[in-house]
Amino acid sequence: MPYAESEWLALGSCRFFTSPFPRLATIKWENEATEHANYLFTIPPFPPTLRSLTYVGAWGNFIAPVSNLTSFVFDSGCSSKGTSVEAVRLFLLNNQSLESLDLKYVDFEGDSKGPPVHLLNLKSLVVCYPVERLSTIIRVPPFCRLSSLQISSSQDTTCSLYATGDGITFSAECFARNFAETWGGLTGYARPTIRHIRLEDGPGVGDCGDYGIMFISVLSDAHTLEIGNGYFPFWYDRFLDDLKHLGPQLKVIRFAISDKLEPFKRSDEYEACGGFLLDQIEELVKYRFERGHPFSTVERMVVGGSEWANRQQDYVWRCFYGSRKLCQYVRPG
Repeated sequence: MPYAESEWLALGSCRFFTSPFPRLATIKWENEATEHANYLFTIPPFPPTLRSLTYVGAWGNFIAPVSNLTSFVFDSGCSSKGTSVEAVRLFLLNNQSLESLDLKYVDFEGDSKGPPVHLLNLKSLVVCYPVERLSTIIRVPPFCRLSSLQISSSQDTTCSLYATGDGITFSAECFARNFAETWGGLTGYARPTIRHIRLEDGPGVGDCGDYGIMFISVLSDAHTLEIGNGYFPFWYDRFLDDLKHLGPQLKVIRFAISDKLEPFKRSDEYEACGGFLLDQIEELVKYRFERGHPFSTVERMVVGGSEWANRQQDYVWRCFYGSRKLCQYVRPG
């Protein structure tokens, strides 16, 4: 839309905005610094058929009357204006039938004046850089059904998490150093039992310092753990010791292996090619066996790539697994 003031003022008189739209089901509105969007949302009668709303821009009180949505996307975009916690809570109170909620770059301000809204029907929640106040606005009881979690590192020491389970999905982006707080704040009240965890490689994982230790907070119930080779820097700190002392429920472990590792063994290139990681894998498997918590499966993590790369990685793994005789420390079943 043009920015001429006269054309902005003419917006409210457009036939589109003054029509009742008795069958309108979906709206996507990108607010270009105009207050005239209220014509779309507040002139009665508001479309009772509306089920999906995507709103980009600073939060506007004129969308407060919207109710009975099943899908809502709110992206504050480039707006520097904060969003009232209470305004969002009241909005969601009128939309408890939501099945999908997507919140992007929302800078919440103020405090909640009532209890969190329980979204019993929610099937998908997406949040980008969530803040602690979000858990004072909503509760998602279906989160108790989450059972699988994938953590992917990315640039600028950030990470993405994606959790699924029995008809519910949850994804978020946050700073790696805040991972434990983010996960606990958004799911702690539901106490999900995460059985399968995959730590994906990413270009920023080596820059996270000691933040790898924080990932251990979600591993207490894990049955299956997959670890990308980009997490190799974490093995120098407490991460290895934490894995050693996880409970007996951890039975299956997979490692992403570089095709440069074996069969270098103890050559001069061994350390440079990450041979230290192989030593640590062997130590972990033996330690848990000796403490009465053996793995039932220790294998290579398939991470995609070309067929040639997979053949090479498989060869490396078989050389390592066979030469270290790891089978004697594994108890299938």
